[in-house]
Amino acid sequence: MKNLKKISWLCVFAFLFAIPFISPAQTTNKETAETINVDGSSITKTIEATGNENINISGSDINVTITGNCNTITVTGAAIKVKAQGVKLIRVQGADSGVVYKSSPNKNGKAISSVSGADAYVRKIK
Repeated sequence: MKNLKKISWLCVFAFLFAIPFISPAQTTNKETAETINVDGSSITKTIEATGNENINISGSDINVTITGNCNTITVTGAAIKVKAQGVKLIRVQGADSGVVYKSSPNKNGKAISSVSGADAYVRKIK
């Protein structure tokens, strides 16, 4: 019985490990999204979004302004500040990092968000 449980868990972990390697041709999502990556430290950047971008920001001491609307903003690192016009989903991981945004196309007008890290935040502003 113990071996069966171990084998079951190994199968689950193997499946979860393989998910990121599924090629885009195998997915059924008909929308095509552009991915924009900002990596490094001590960067200040403005990104013009058109509505279908997924924006990934990682590193430290980064300031990004996003004009227009985007699908997702993912922040990973320390002291990253993002100001966005419109976004559907926000993920923030890291100390003293955060996103402020003006609007969201979601029904309630608020972006779906997850935040972890000391002094990390997501705020809707006027």
